Amino acid sequence: MDLRSSSITADILNVLMDGKIHTMREIADELGVSWRTVQRHIQSLSYRYPIETFCGGEKRGGVYLDKANIANGRIFTRAERQFGAKIFGTLKRTDYNEDEQKALDMFSKFFATPIN
Repeated sequence: MDLRSSSITADILNVLMDGKIHTMREIADELGVSWRTVQRHIQSLSYRYPIETFCGGEKRGGVYLDKANIANGRIFTRAERQFGAKIFGTLKRTDYNEDEQKALDMFSKFFATPIN
């Protein structure tokens, strides 16, 4: 991937970090690239990141990054979420105090294996 392509990829992720629904045209206009370029990058990104696209309907289609995969400004990849689920799945024991159990449950839910 060349430098310009990496920059476009990073810029697309930056736009999607707000968790809102965007059209590909809107992203293309903001980045000064073609609609097709955005489509290609989003297709590539969606293999690694939890990016969802939809067509038609009331909003006439769009693309968004699932907010559940963003923590402290960092996007967790599908592989990272799956690894986290595996780690927290191994931490099952019974001698946690109530606060520790709540924290473990929260982390386990966050790292639940993505459905895709």
